[in-house]
Amino acid sequence: MHICTITDSPKSYASQKLAEEAHANNIKLTFAPWKTLSFTKDAILLKKKVPLKNFDAVILRSSKSSLTPTILIVEYCKHNNIRLLNEKFYLRYQTVNKLRQQFIFQLNKIPCLKTSYSEDTSFSFLKKELGLPFIAKFANRSLGRQVFKITSKEEFEQFIKRQKGSKQLCLFQKFYPAGIDYRVFIVGERAFGPVRRLAPKGEWKTNMHGSSHQRAEEEKRVVELAKLFLEKTDIEFAGLDILVDSSGKARLIEINTMACFSVFDEVFPEINIAKKTIELLKRSY
Repeated sequence: MHICTITDSPKSYASQKLAEEAHANNIKLTFAPWKTLSFTKDAILLKKKVPLKNFDAVILRSSKSSLTPTILIVEYCKHNNIRLLNEKFYLRYQTVNKLRQQFIFQLNKIPCLKTSYSEDTSFSFLKKELGLPFIAKFANRSLGRQVFKITSKEEFEQFIKRQKGSKQLCLFQKFYPAGIDYRVFIVGERAFGPVRRLAPKGEWKTNMHGSSHQRAEEEKRVVELAKLFLEKTDIEFAGLDILVDSSGKARLIEINTMACFSVFDEVFPEINIAKKTIELLKRSY
């Protein structure tokens, strides 16, 4: 079996762990940078010479700069019977930015964050709809970047000015003042975790430098919500971020189909996300 991992970070923790586990299973794994992909005639080529159809399976990892549409790889893999991790989910939902995710959650009746979106919204409307403070975020950023807590009309106007300048899609959400959320991993048909993430003192975002992480197996509400998401969709690999609101209800914040798992491995070393991912591909090969 030969796996191609398309990534701009072959030396990252996730990439190296996947390579290590592939080697342990006598599987060859090759890294291919997103920028080296090209399309010619009826083939997708790596480094302009190696057909992607030469591989038995493909794992997609995120890229900060590539303009290549993910769906191009997804359709190609389907047409050539290449095993693609998360293929059914990608084919069904294609683009899964933060705004689209909320729509997916609501369609599947999965508890999530109260969300508002409009290209022509106002501070007074959002204050009435979501309360104050509320959250403003860009739809395509990750790791907590470009997520803001809006406490005044002035802050809202500053955000809108920035949004119009960058021409990025944005959304607004209710602020849930927990300072704690949870990360659960889905691999195959199982949910693992959760990891409790605590924001640094004086901060409200948990996915930032200085956050602390703990085992939280006792938090059954979080795991049950992850299992509900698994049942409702065709996902087979993802990191799920979940919070528990003041009423005790678990709510899905967002998902990452190319999630990193170094912190998760530190907290739950016995689970080994990379090993389970490689074994999943191997079983279905």
